[in-house]
Amino acid sequence: MKNIGIKVISAATGITLLAPAIAVASTSPADTSTNNESDSWTWTHVDASHPSGERTVANVQGDFGYTQDAITSNDRIAAVFNRGAAALCDAATELTIASPSDWAISVTGDVANAYSATLAELESDELTSTVMGCSCASNGVGGLAAINAEVTGVPLASVIEKAEPNEGVNVVTLVSEDGRQIKLPLAYVLQRKAVVASQINNESLSESVGGTNQLWIDSTAAKYFARNIVEIRLETMEDLPSDPGSEMPEEGEYVNRPNVGITGTKA
Repeated sequence: MKNIGIKVISAATGITLLAPAIAVASTSPADTSTNNESDSWTWTHVDASHPSGERTVANVQGDFGYTQDAITSNDRIAAVFNRGAAALCDAATELTIASPSDWAISVTGDVANAYSATLAELESDELTSTVMGCSCASNGVGGLAAINAEVTGVPLASVIEKAEPNEGVNVVTLVSEDGRQIKLPLAYVLQRKAVVASQINNESLSESVGGTNQLWIDSTAAKYFARNIVEIRLETMEDLPSDPGSEMPEEGEYVNRPNVGITGTKA
């Protein structure tokens, strides 16, 4: 990842940045030689379904910069995604904290080789570490629930491959310790470098998001990040679950956006 500068021309209601990690915005002063003082405004994303007092000025020119190298501290992650989880994601269940060597995950369903292994055993076969973004689906623009973190764990693809799924398997179900189930299209998960993480920023999950393991999926809202997974079930279904982000929001809810980490720009 690297710092990138972009020339912005004809800014309208907002800037959309498609990227696997959350963008942290920084702006450079724009060339205002052709603008009157009254033409200088602050732009933020405006959702058409939520009227705002923001004004739009056409033909704005300026320099926009962002970095995807920024890492959010575990203290801040804990404040938003652990201690604040009950308010943000309706997660009131206290999470068990255990050693990865003691935490077992069963891989079941339409497979030729169902098995059970500890996190430590899975990670001994293949371990990955990458910077990924995480944002809450209900996070408003400029909200705190948008982070970047270094995620370390076992790729979900390798966990699934060891089970030798039967032909036609198209759904993966993540079952958490508390019984919560998240069903996702298998193709969606495999295309997005999903990781069953046991460490965030080189520390155990208990120091940040809480629990012992958590599924992280690139470019996907955090409500799909199942925690304390005890079973990964592979299934063949006629009616596939919707891809995350494709569903219509209920009244009063926000749709997760790739640019939730951008708080605004000035010209």
